[in-house]
This record gives sequence, structure tokens and C-alpha cells, in this order.
Amino acid sequence: MLATALLAAVWVAGSATADPIAEKFRQTVTDDGWTLSVTKTAENLDRWPNLANSPVSREGFVSLKAIAEVAGSGRQPITSGALTLGYQIGCAVDVSNGVTLGLGLSIGPNASVTISQFPGVTIGGQAAVTPNISTTLKPGAIATIAFGSKPLAGARASITAEQVEIKVDACAGPVTIRSFATAAISTPAADNNLSVYGDPIWL
Repeated sequence: MLATALLAAVWVAGSATADPIAEKFRQTVTDDGWTLSVTKTAENLDRWPNLANSPVSREGFVSLKAIAEVAGSGRQPITSGALTLGYQIGCAVDVSNGVTLGLGLSIGPNASVTISQFPGVTIGGQAAVTPNISTTLKPGAIATIAFGSKPLAGARASITAEQVEIKVDACAGPVTIRSFATAAISTPAADNNLSVYGDPIWL
């Protein structure tokens, strides 16, 4: 009965819907006197039934933008800085050992997460982006996956990701995702980083 309920929940959550997510902003003044801020904006999730029609897989396409800004006149010069954008992903319930799906695919005790870049993805400037990122989730654990990182060479840097696929396999329970954006700067005297997190949402 529990398995039936879980699978039913998967199918209900697998409908194609789009959710806009609230913007997030934080600002701090560093020990050196610089004003550092980070913004997470333009986030949207499009949920889709997975292409293989598997009851234990989730698929969606996310878009979001991160902005880092430095202002003021600090006592020490900034020697380096970076902006990072990504997601934290968690699977609550794994699929039991021994379950198989077509073509001999065996579902193990852990869920796997794949982040794929499609032609619609645009990443600003010199950001470093990996076209395909995969990791394995243990039940109840959280995986943190960065979409890209961009040097903060001036007063402002941004990363924009559009329609990036997130796919979670072998997870029969709820899958929750949460975006993050981190801005970091360094001077000869101090290191500072500042992060914002999006609202947790179901995939």
C-alpha cells in the first residue's frame, strides 16, 4: 500500500506546470569596508513528466539568474572574487533493491541526479559550465550542484541560466530542490562570502 501511495504521489507531482519563485537579496559590509551584495532573480521551474514515463523519475527545466555587486571604497584592494550559481537537491525515499525497469535497468538503493545543459541554456561571460553533471543521492541526503562560476573582475558580475534540465531517477518519494547564489571576495586582510537561497520547491 505504501508503494502504491508513493507511486501515485509521483504521478500527481509529474504534471507539466510552471512555478515562478520569489527573488532573494542579501547585502553586507566587509571588515575592509566594501559593500558586497548578491541577488537571485528570474527563477522559474517548468515541471514535466519524464520522457521515459517512469514512475520513479522526475524531470523539470529551471531558469534563474544570479548577480554579485561590490560598492564602496574599502581599506584594502580586492584581489579576487567570484559568483557561483546552482541547486541543492534532495530525495526523501529511495526505491527498494531488486526493482527493475525495462531493458534490464536495475534500480539500486540510491537515487541519481543529472543536470544537463541544452541549446537553450545561456551562461553569461566567461562562466565555467559543465554540459552534463551527475551525482548520486543517498536517501535523506542533499546534493549541491553548481551550474557555473564566474570571476568577479569588476563591480558587477552575473550568471544567467535558461531552461536547464534537472532529472532525478530512482526516487519514489518527494524530490525537493533549492537554488543558491554565492558571492565571494578576497583582500590581503580578509575573505568574505555571502549567499542567498531560493524557496524550497518540489520537482
